[in-house]
Amino acid sequence: MIPKGVFITGTIHLKNNVRLFLEHGAVLQATTDLSEYKSYIPTRDMSKFDSGDGTQNSNNSKDHHWNRALILGVGLNNFSIEGDGIIDGVHLFDASGEENMRGPHTIIIAESRNFLMTGITVNNAANYAVMSYDISNCLFSNLQFNEGWDGIHIRGGKNIVIRNCKFYTGDDAIAGGYWENMTITDCYINSSCNGIRMIMPADGLTVSHCIFQGPGKYPHRTSGELKRTNMLTAIFLQPGGWGKATGNIDNVHIHDIEVDNVGSPLMFVLNEGNEAGSIIVEKLRANHINCAATVESLKGGTYESLVFRNISISYVGNPNSWAPDARVEPAGEARPICCWGWYLCNVRNAVFENINLKFEGQEGRPAFFIENTHKVVFDAVEYQRGTNKQNIINLNSGQPVMLN
Repeated sequence: MIPKGVFITGTIHLKNNVRLFLEHGAVLQATTDLSEYKSYIPTRDMSKFDSGDGTQNSNNSKDHHWNRALILGVGLNNFSIEGDGIIDGVHLFDASGEENMRGPHTIIIAESRNFLMTGITVNNAANYAVMSYDISNCLFSNLQFNEGWDGIHIRGGKNIVIRNCKFYTGDDAIAGGYWENMTITDCYINSSCNGIRMIMPADGLTVSHCIFQGPGKYPHRTSGELKRTNMLTAIFLQPGGWGKATGNIDNVHIHDIEVDNVGSPLMFVLNEGNEAGSIIVEKLRANHINCAATVESLKGGTYESLVFRNISISYVGNPNSWAPDARVEPAGEARPICCWGWYLCNVRNAVFENINLKFEGQEGRPAFFIENTHKVVFDAVEYQRGTNKQNIINLNSGQPVMLN
């Protein structure tokens, strides 16, 4: 039990069958003494979760310096962090850390199961607020994240629920991958990077009843003097986005989503060693969108089955008839491409049902660009006509089947 007051501490080790409880008014504050932090040391091979692939953001499970944490739980069962209090990472600066600035993560949970985190506010994380490796049967609920880098980052998660949480992050709100039966629901997500960014595969992912709102309340932590606040993509499924991550995306259901003032509402990107099975997106409404929704596979495999249903998107128009070709523009983030509404590449079967796309101002590009796609069905699809004579461009694809 942590009572009301401010308590400065180094690493706290969680234990089996123990609840860490912060009372209302309690603040666990990170010490500025970097020598007081301990590291997660894996008990088995965790290399499949490594990422960065030689970039300045490279990190791996064997990097003890990167895997330091204020609160550390490894190999545990039946434990929790609960209460109404605050955990403050103080944005602890470390010149030897990632990007020559990041300090310890606020919380690392690894190789553990039956974990609950509820009610807590995490402020000023010096790296990720919650970093997890290989966890199962875990619930994150009624949490708030303010500033810092990623909010909840899970690499290897089975039977995970994130619900009723508020994210105001300076980097991705929810990230990671190798998820199995993952549910994100009833969350408010505000970020100066991406809302949900999956950088590794997943089988069984549900995102529902969430609001994605830009621009970010707090600047992007890595943009330096730019203090960038634009929110890039609401839901970004990008296995292999930070280095090869073999495996497939399948059984994805995204529904009842509100998006406002972001780059793109949806970006799906396959990379080397990745395929996609079933992805269903329905009941999504988005406004003040700057970039097309995209389904891309320029270096990876094929999307087997896509369904987009009951979707309304209002874009910010671009009067120019020319924009960069999506095929030569790296799909690292939301960016203007050769169409304003929707881009498809390397898809076997796609269905668009009850879709309404429009733009504000003027628009010189086509609404759809469809490439290397076997079959597309348009059922009750409406899109605003711009100045471009071609509203749908097909490249090495069959003509869309038009219904209604």
